[in-house]
Amino acid sequence: MIRVALFFVLSLISLASFAVDGDPQKSKRDTSLAVVVYDASAKFIPDVNYDVVDYSAMIDSLVMLDTVPVSLVNQLNIYRMLADKEPEELEAVIDSIFESNHVPMPVLNAVNIYMNAMGNSLMAPTGFYAYVPNAGSEKPGGDFYSNWNTQVPNPSRNNLAEFDSTLKLLLVDTTQNCGFHPPFRGVVTSHFGWRYGRNHNGIDIDLEVWDPVHSAFPGVVRVARYYKGFGRVVVVRHYNGLETTYAHLHRFKVKAGDIVEAGDVVGLGGSSGNSTGSHLHFEVRFQGVPIKPSQLIDFKNHVLKDPEVALRKSGAFLAVVNENQKLYEVKSGDYLYKIAEQFGVSVTELCKLNQISKNTSLRKGQKLIVGS
Repeated sequence: MIRVALFFVLSLISLASFAVDGDPQKSKRDTSLAVVVYDASAKFIPDVNYDVVDYSAMIDSLVMLDTVPVSLVNQLNIYRMLADKEPEELEAVIDSIFESNHVPMPVLNAVNIYMNAMGNSLMAPTGFYAYVPNAGSEKPGGDFYSNWNTQVPNPSRNNLAEFDSTLKLLLVDTTQNCGFHPPFRGVVTSHFGWRYGRNHNGIDIDLEVWDPVHSAFPGVVRVARYYKGFGRVVVVRHYNGLETTYAHLHRFKVKAGDIVEAGDVVGLGGSSGNSTGSHLHFEVRFQGVPIKPSQLIDFKNHVLKDPEVALRKSGAFLAVVNENQKLYEVKSGDYLYKIAEQFGVSVTELCKLNQISKNTSLRKGQKLIVGS
């Protein structure tokens, strides 16, 4: 038992230097950053229902991101190793860890969080696969972004071009005081998708000049300025990595760096920029990739559709998906009609499921939702 415990301690220590195991390329890429990036502030609350397979799936999703959150991957690696131990073995391992004089503080921090969560039996998860970082962070979503641009609303576009895994995000979390408020209780006059020969990456909500516009979720204002077609625009980055955009405003009520809660007024409605009448242009993005707002929010009843969502890349967008949906990987010679016939769905339904048009060119390796 002592040998097992000591071996486990050495394994944990090695995690402070290597972000991802099993892939030499990823290890090579992350090793030089791990000691610097890995700190005790990364928060993921483990759950008694998570096992080794669950943590492995979370890690696999994280390492697919263009910017890998190294500290979070390391923390999940520790939880995965702890979850693999029998209760009687785990006790000896924990004792050995806390008796050692050479275990990095982040490892001790992760072990302490794990044991506290297990001691409290079932605890609501607040990590990746339901991720809300520390609400006191100066710049929220730091694990998912490398910069904080206060001038450009969308400085990085299609940053998830190679992202084929499912990303789960917790939208509201009462334990972290992360709530929701509709940006404006108005009628949707223009929907997300193809419009006038280009993508309309948000929705338009009818309002009058001077109507108050609210932050949908708590976060920190990243942009509050006049910008090209957006006119007066506010972008708020939230604690789960999402960003929401509020454009065509008449007046600002916030400035870059301001901390806002769900429901706080960020500006007053207007028609600035490229606008033919007063309305709110509202967008939701993750790492610059647009998400159809109506998949998250019921704009008729002004409530969230679900407190937690699963997102998967679909064309140039991230789509909310049912985790039981069937996926098909496009092969050479495939086309929409052929795939639709193969899975017994109409081309119209196939396009709707994947938020694409009938004229979309498919590429080899692309994943399409074909049913549930």
